[in-house]
Amino acid sequence: MSNDDTLLDDFEHTNESDDVHYIGALVADRYRVLRRLGAGGIGRVYLAIQEPLGRQVALKLLHPELGARKDMVKRFEREAQTSSKLSHSGSVTVYDFGTWNGQLYLAMELVDGPSLADVIEREFPLSASRVVDLSIQLCDALEAAHAQGLLHRDLKPENILIAKTVDGREQVKVCDYGLAYIVGDESKGSPRLTKEGTIAGTPTFMSPEQILSKPLDQRSDLYALGCVIYEMLAGVPPFLGESSMEVLTKQLYDEPDPPSKRTRFPIPRELEQVVLWPLQKAPGNRPQSASELKAALLRANDPASRRSSRPTGTGNLPFLDRDKRADLAGVATTTSRQTTETPMVSHTVLVVEPAVTPFETSASMVLRAQGSLVRVVNAIESPGMAEAVVIDVRADPMAGVVEVGRRLAELAGKAVIVIGTDDAFDAMTRALELQIAEYVPESALSSLPRKVHRAIERARRSSRGG
Repeated sequence: MSNDDTLLDDFEHTNESDDVHYIGALVADRYRVLRRLGAGGIGRVYLAIQEPLGRQVALKLLHPELGARKDMVKRFEREAQTSSKLSHSGSVTVYDFGTWNGQLYLAMELVDGPSLADVIEREFPLSASRVVDLSIQLCDALEAAHAQGLLHRDLKPENILIAKTVDGREQVKVCDYGLAYIVGDESKGSPRLTKEGTIAGTPTFMSPEQILSKPLDQRSDLYALGCVIYEMLAGVPPFLGESSMEVLTKQLYDEPDPPSKRTRFPIPRELEQVVLWPLQKAPGNRPQSASELKAALLRANDPASRRSSRPTGTGNLPFLDRDKRADLAGVATTTSRQTTETPMVSHTVLVVEPAVTPFETSASMVLRAQGSLVRVVNAIESPGMAEAVVIDVRADPMAGVVEVGRRLAELAGKAVIVIGTDDAFDAMTRALELQIAEYVPESALSSLPRKVHRAIERARRSSRGG
């Protein structure tokens, strides 16, 4: 995916030679730049001294080459506007915002501490009590933001800093409100500060409704917080994939494994139950507020409520009552599937792919290698006795998905899977709106047999009314 889009983690400018233009400069007649602290997708952050107060600040400067891009300028301005509305100890304080020599700057509270991502990488496993303490603080920070009508939309370990209080206690500081927006502000323009066909956020921490650009509320941030807590417990986020597209598809369709299945370290059962609650696909099945999630965390951390510190394995979890799960983010009625490996079974599959498709990258080759009975055609036709229909639209993903949508009635009752390119997010979104079983990016072609098997199982359950 292009770095011009904001779906993935911010790209990083690493040319430190440019810093010579800023080190020692007096920005806006009051911020003396000392050294660079880091860089991200839209700006660099410097340690600076606010004169004449002598206060240390983190000074963020928009990359000069992005100054002509209205979307990036808007994102930078939004970070200043939304952050300035917050006055909570769990969020980084913004002191000042303006323009210097034609370049946007943002003066913020200097946080002396690592990101949560660094903490997880260096210190995993984290104790259950530490995870709960940090999670409760994050709930408090989100509660304060939500009370102002602000949604973060990009909560992730990289955007959470860990400072130390004077008594040595850890203090979370949520930062980077560049993708935030005000709930109910849609009438004043789209809250998506991205190009059409892209999605704002980071795939591994995005809620299903955010992926589909549906209206958002505080429960979307709680889904992201659930992903963050999960990573603190398991060392990895709930969903990983070979590409961003695969991760997005898993966010929409897959049920996360209990974190105890992803690590050899014990996790209290009650805490594991809580972390899976905000990861429900339908917003109505999650905690309805950060304070509700906080209360559940406090109960889970109460020693009197502990029944066992052993991993839960595959035990029943009350927050995963599948019979009560709503439609998947309002997109399709489907029984959630587990992310664990599924045994390969021989299936009959109709593959629609261009005759010029190279053998080594063809869907038919991958499926036949796994033992499926494959019939290959060059255009959509009646599937006959085939259990699934795999349609290759890589030549023109959006046009191909639209054509599949026109022909879905002919494919009723069959598992329909589309193979597209990795960067066609508009096509993927359209495929999901049409309730096509799966959009498989070409980088994940090796997973096609498993996805076909799962799609067929879902189609069978749907036909039985299960």
